[in-house]
Amino acid sequence: MAGRILIVEGTASHRILLRARLTSAFYEVLVAETGGEALAMIDESRPDLVLAATELPDMCGSGFCTRLRALPDQADTPLVLLTEDDLVDERLALLAVGADDVIARAVEDILLLARLRSLLRRARAQDQMELRTDAKRALGLSEAPRSFQRPARVALVSLDPALGLDTIAARLRVGIGAQVELSAAGTLLQSQAISAEAVVLIDTGGEPGAGLALLSQLRTARAQHHAVLVYVTDKGRDEMAARALDLGADEVLHNGPEALELALRLPRLIGRSRRAKRHRAALRNGLRAAMVDPLTGLYNRRYALPEVARMAQQAARCGQPLALLVADLDHFKKVNDRWGHAVGDQVLVATAQRLTAGRRAQDLVARLGGEEFLIALPGADIDSAAAAARLLCEEVAQLSLPMPRLRAGRPSLFSPTISIGIALMDAGGEAVETALLRADGALYAAKHAGRNRTHVAPPAAFPHAFGALRGA
Repeated sequence: MAGRILIVEGTASHRILLRARLTSAFYEVLVAETGGEALAMIDESRPDLVLAATELPDMCGSGFCTRLRALPDQADTPLVLLTEDDLVDERLALLAVGADDVIARAVEDILLLARLRSLLRRARAQDQMELRTDAKRALGLSEAPRSFQRPARVALVSLDPALGLDTIAARLRVGIGAQVELSAAGTLLQSQAISAEAVVLIDTGGEPGAGLALLSQLRTARAQHHAVLVYVTDKGRDEMAARALDLGADEVLHNGPEALELALRLPRLIGRSRRAKRHRAALRNGLRAAMVDPLTGLYNRRYALPEVARMAQQAARCGQPLALLVADLDHFKKVNDRWGHAVGDQVLVATAQRLTAGRRAQDLVARLGGEEFLIALPGADIDSAAAAARLLCEEVAQLSLPMPRLRAGRPSLFSPTISIGIALMDAGGEAVETALLRADGALYAAKHAGRNRTHVAPPAAFPHAFGALRGA
């Protein structure tokens, strides 16, 4: 089924007609005769959308909307109210109390069904954004109410050169405190254009089809990709309005440009857009936190191992080598024991910065854990990898880090050193873990040889060469 819709209608003939229209569009249809019956069944039936008449046997449309919005978890359930006549004042009043749309009962099926599809898409997108409360806290989405909201940026675009927008712009500036600009269509499509939070496209007198074509381009334009798109057309152009909704318009006004209606709809749309933007940012930050070591800013082991596996596959396809360097700080335990873990953290951060300095974009630097680091060098043969490793040793050894005073006198300076094991991944499909074991063995050999130096692992066919050193 396309979705579950609750029809609330007191007149039997209207219920039957609406049910037939929606069932033929493959919706699951529930029916209630009164507002009270509908409110009682909503918690159990959980409709995806409510379609209600404004004149019910036990209450008016405004009262039904207010009581629906007061129910738990029903603040965002899409609600469409059907009126007998298309009266501007009635529509504005019902939008003001929380209806998502107000449509005349005589509207064409093509527009009614397109409106329902649009609202259901929006509701499902919002459901996907909504996380459980504990997950929100974990990702930092639970935030204190904001005492200041910046003014919304709204762009007005008209395809009718004879239509003046100054009055509408002035009313929006006063009514919702928005920063409203009159924009040309081409300006908004430029890659360097300033992103608007909402674009109101008024298609009431331009070339036929031009408005829908512009709408499609705005939806995919880089600068306006996340903007709220409101399409405005004249009464009687139901097919155009329906096509606009299916092309991605977030809202359609099909009775011409009405400043008061825009002032009612835009704040809700922009509010949803801002919440979605915060969700996306929090999810990106959560993903980053799962991949990045918080102390050094390097990728962590969880990210590095699958990434090296991907790099190895690409190297094998291209017939290119891939070198793995495992670096470890020498005598790091002594640093922690002498100066404390806070100083040890500073040494780790400084070392990480030296390891990443000058690296190519395709190289990977990660912290495997503790004082151990991984550097993956795609395209590097054993000679260039060994040269890069020696240079890293020299650069780290050049650090001169001030240490806290342990007794009276001048603070001491500390120069850390690292040892590095090098392994060239076998082109025959060697597992990442196996290559890391070889590099780790070479690291032990470098430590055993005196530290602050590098060692190259033997080829994959001879991994037993480090057995004695590991047992030492």
